[in-house]
Amino acid sequence: MKAAVFYGKGDLRVEERPMPKAGPGQMVVKIDYCGVCGTDVEAYNYEIVKPVIVLGHENVATVYEVGEGVTRFKVGDKVLCGPPSYCKENCAPCRSGKPNICVHGFPRTNGIGGPDGGYAEYMLVGDVEHTMIIPVPDGVDPKDAVLFDVICVSLHALRRSNFRFGDTVAVSGTGPIGLAAIQIAKAAGARRVVAIGTSQGKDPICRSYGADAYINAKECPDLAAAVREALGSPDGADVTLECAGNQASLLNCVMQVAKNGSQVILVGIVGEPLDKLSLAPVIPREIDLLSSFVYTPEEIEMYLDMLALGKLSFPGMVTDVIALDDVVEKGVARQDRKGQLKILIDPSL
Repeated sequence: MKAAVFYGKGDLRVEERPMPKAGPGQMVVKIDYCGVCGTDVEAYNYEIVKPVIVLGHENVATVYEVGEGVTRFKVGDKVLCGPPSYCKENCAPCRSGKPNICVHGFPRTNGIGGPDGGYAEYMLVGDVEHTMIIPVPDGVDPKDAVLFDVICVSLHALRRSNFRFGDTVAVSGTGPIGLAAIQIAKAAGARRVVAIGTSQGKDPICRSYGADAYINAKECPDLAAAVREALGSPDGADVTLECAGNQASLLNCVMQVAKNGSQVILVGIVGEPLDKLSLAPVIPREIDLLSSFVYTPEEIEMYLDMLALGKLSFPGMVTDVIALDDVVEKGVARQDRKGQLKILIDPSL
């Protein structure tokens, strides 16, 4: 079979590999679509993932072969293959219903921690019982289903917050996760949602996803005043979701967007040192900085159910579908990213 194998920084090769075979407790799936994630791009550019490995952890697939002892799935089932679920060691987070922060999670994630991922025609699910494998309901487009990794990150973040029906919400960052956060906040009953980005070109799509206003932070002389006006609040946002993953966005959220006594949810991963964030003006305002990481199997099921019922839709989220042979030029090393949101790999092309 054909697979894209990561050998190190700047080295991703499409090559022939043996077909995987399902052993006891395992199954092989045929990849329908695999999302190109920011983690994959970071791996290609900075080697944050240990080689040698087939990348790809956002997978929608068709069950191709089931091993002995696998009874929940059969050949032909359409499924999402996510990260590890509740671990066999039954660690403290898993015991408390939080497999998203399982202590064994990253090393066991297909395409990240060791098992090969979905940048391939077929993928082995090495431990069916302890992997987030979620059936895709009839009528749900696989290209929508595979967005689970993006959408459920935002869904989990809002569920972790103190958000209540009628609250005002600010979302900083207008990539796929930010757009998903806008729509989910609106679906959950936010009174007003303001989107904050750095390009005026994002105004139309943010509004189409449910934002009541869009603010270009780079061109706004008084962000705090603009946010308060957009939200119709003299105080700021009740809940602020930082989805851009950079220090400038986080500073804006904490210092200019969030109201006193509210929460800033850290959804984006800020990799740079926080050398400009002083806590001195934050502590007297009792701003809660709350981190949020990925999602649970139950939240994937919520997303799929809401898709099937027509309560959520993400038009325009998938901006390109590429062949496996084009995964470097049009995927992880793509230069023309302007206007691009979610890129999917279709190994059948």
